[in-house]
Formats: sequence, C-alpha cells, structure tokens
Amino acid sequence: MMKKALMLFVLITLCIVHCTEEEEPLYCHVYGWVRTVSDSTGVNGLILKIIDLDPENLPELRQRQVTTQTHDLLAGFFEIDSVVYGTDQRQGTAYVTFIADSLDNPDWPHTVWNPNVYGDVDTTILYISQ
Repeated sequence: MMKKALMLFVLITLCIVHCTEEEEPLYCHVYGWVRTVSDSTGVNGLILKIIDLDPENLPELRQRQVTTQTHDLLAGFFEIDSVVYGTDQRQGTAYVTFIADSLDNPDWPHTVWNPNVYGDVDTTILYISQ
C-alpha cells in the first residue's frame, strides 16, 4: 500500500512540474517565392499575410505581412524573420499560414498555404493559380 501511495505521489509531482513549465517558442527565418502554377514564373507585388504563433502571448496568433519582389534576378521573392512555427512542447504544420487575400491582391484568387516550416532557416515555394 505504501509503495502505491509513493508511486502516485511521484507521478502527481512529475505531472505538476511538467505541466507548469513555460513553453519556449521555436523561431525560423523563412525565405520563399510565390510562383504561378501554369508556368512557374515569379509573382511580384503580391501582398502575403503571415499568421504564426505570437511569442509574447502563447498560444495566441499574430499576423504580419510582406510584399513579394525581385531579388537576385528572381521574381516573387519574400523573406520574413522570427516566424514562430511551434514551441518546445507543440509543433506541427498548422502553426504557420501564408495567405494571399484577393481583397489585397485583386488580380489573384484568395489562396491559403500551410507549408511545413521548421529549423533556424527554411525555404518554401508557394504556387498560385491565376
């Protein structure tokens, strides 16, 4: 009986210690390109909204935006720093979302991407139809 009580106490203590740990955000510097589906040409001037975890208020989300441009002679380039793709306790593809809103980009359809972003630096290519 004493062993069961001691084991239960140890399990409860471990659960309390583990459950009260502060989550540490995992950051990624993301480079990428937006290209057309039809011929893979880059798309300049497209306003992208990036939604990721808010490092100051986990597990809430934040939204930022970036505009695609030509970089090193390649059209459709974008770059965004400090993208939070998860925490030391939670990771997955649903934490980072890129959106091309048709209200901000009237010549393009509303498109949503959930790329698999991870590591210190990552690259992604987002394809959009016209």
